[in-house]
Amino acid sequence: MRYKVSLNIAGRIHTTTVEAGSLEQAKRTALSRNPSGRVIKASWDY
Repeated sequence: MRYKVSLNIAGRIHTTTVEAGSLEQAKRTALSRNPSGRVIKASWDY
């Protein structure tokens, strides 16, 4: 499933699209791509 994850990186909001099996896995994947970020929002995307 595809998820849209919003991250706060250095005071700016960045949105990334991730394919993962669950919401928690999508958050972990987004954070592994951007280790200095903080997850703000995550939701599934069409």
